[in-house]
Amino acid sequence: MPLIADENTYNTIGSHILEGKYYYKNYPSTVTPIIPFILAFLKTSTTPLIGLTLHKLIHLLFAILGFRYLYLFLTQLRLKTKLVLAIIAITAVNPIGITFFARLYPEGILMFTFWGFIYYSTTSVKKKHFIKMLLFFVMLILTRYVYAILGLIILYNCFRYYKASSYATIYSLLKYSILISLPVLLWLKYVQNIEKNNLSEISYFSRFEAENPLLYNIKAGLGIIKHEEVNKINGIPAFASLFIPIDGYRNYLLSIGFIILFLAGYLTKPLKFGEQILLSAIILTMLGLIIAGTGFSRYWLILLAGFVLGIYYFLERLSIRESWILNAMYVISIIYIINEFRLDYLILNRYI
Repeated sequence: MPLIADENTYNTIGSHILEGKYYYKNYPSTVTPIIPFILAFLKTSTTPLIGLTLHKLIHLLFAILGFRYLYLFLTQLRLKTKLVLAIIAITAVNPIGITFFARLYPEGILMFTFWGFIYYSTTSVKKKHFIKMLLFFVMLILTRYVYAILGLIILYNCFRYYKASSYATIYSLLKYSILISLPVLLWLKYVQNIEKNNLSEISYFSRFEAENPLLYNIKAGLGIIKHEEVNKINGIPAFASLFIPIDGYRNYLLSIGFIILFLAGYLTKPLKFGEQILLSAIILTMLGLIIAGTGFSRYWLILLAGFVLGIYYFLERLSIRESWILNAMYVISIIYIINEFRLDYLILNRYI
């Protein structure tokens, strides 16, 4: 399929990186750098399609590795294998995931970095686990700024490691933390300079320049109003489209119902440590997206497995047989696959 919307933005910036400029057209940009730099690295001037294809395959590989970390995390929670596979299945064939995991959007990289971060932030206290957690956190921020809010989980883990480790280990981890944080600190300095001097040609921060920006963005993130930078209402009403395979589907009441379901599933049972961290990460990310005034359905995609697990816990509390729940999840997965074949047929007829 041809490049669309943000893909063109990333591709243009990637081309200009090779000219020594982090520009969109004529001025600097503060768009997150991970995708443009990968595009620049894979750029092929003679046959651009080769570089773009390689990049899309890399995104798909990242997504697959993300599912591996999701599997490791769910297994770590001591869930039954059938349930783990059902959650992975319904997440892997989700129509939004099929659309975006192999495109030049952040979702493939975020699938890898988010679940890698969650896994290493909940596993045993070891120096190598802490370092990997920090590396995934840095990649998250440089892929989508909103994930900086997960720094609160980093702080909690610092306290956890402080209680369980020696002073020598803490000192070693502090040095690694400073070293690993340098790319983010340098990038933040660059962003501050560009935004402060109003040099940016395309920016994620322009949405905070309106009158009463926080209130405006929260309204847009909740889906009460349509943000001026998009062509339809997003935020909370878009949440239902994660589960309903209809392009651009919006429904406020159904979305709130799904959110209540998954929250109730977590909050009505004693939570293991991993579940506590996962729920905290989900809530923090959702709040971050609301405050940023965004919430496209694809923004919730990375958290889908956590939503499904919460809904499973809620249905389990209603004493519904596990086999019924799992069979329902597999049926939904099959419906998604059948619908995807239908869409593939329409798309192929359009572009070939």
